[in-house]
Amino acid sequence: MAIQTRVNPTAVALGTLQSTLQLKIFEAVLSGSGTASALVAAGAAGFTDEMGTTGALMQWKSNGLKLTIVGDGHALNVDTIAQRLGNIIGTGAVSGGVWTFTDTTTLTVTEKTSFASLQS
Repeated sequence: MAIQTRVNPTAVALGTLQSTLQLKIFEAVLSGSGTASALVAAGAAGFTDEMGTTGALMQWKSNGLKLTIVGDGHALNVDTIAQRLGNIIGTGAVSGGVWTFTDTTTLTVTEKTSFASLQS
């Protein structure tokens, strides 16, 4: 039997997300009672349309406040997602993955490092 050397990933680490592609997992959370209030299906569709092919898999939480995206890790980061999605809802500015609307409510995007963190 031939001996094989593992190249990517270098080792299996329990509790650690492993990726052999350019995919990353992001979570976008609306918080506040003003501009960033919960979306219904019609409003949520604008977000998934905007992500287009860079967001390969997307799912809204049933309360309309959280969007999980599995997407192109080369094309996406927390700031680009926050800006692209924040612009759909209203005027604001992005910093560190947080789109703060003019009414001070927020859309916060984080890069997830485990599937387990998505289960809450």
